[in-house]
Amino acid sequence: MLFTEELAAERTRSNVELAQQLKCSRRLRALRRAQRMERKAERRMIAAWRRAADLRSAIESADY
Repeated sequence: MLFTEELAAERTRSNVELAQQLKCSRRLRALRRAQRMERKAERRMIAAWRRAADLRSAIESADY
């Protein structure tokens, strides 16, 4: 009887540890995905600033 209780407790402990590891890995994946999305947004913003600067310079040169 004692052996079965110990076995059940160990199995529960290992299941809890596994759940915590999975939770951490999911958070890490979500964090990495968010970082990739942030970098992509930054690159798009820089490209938009450059296009806007090009348009402004084209308009300014056309005025003169």
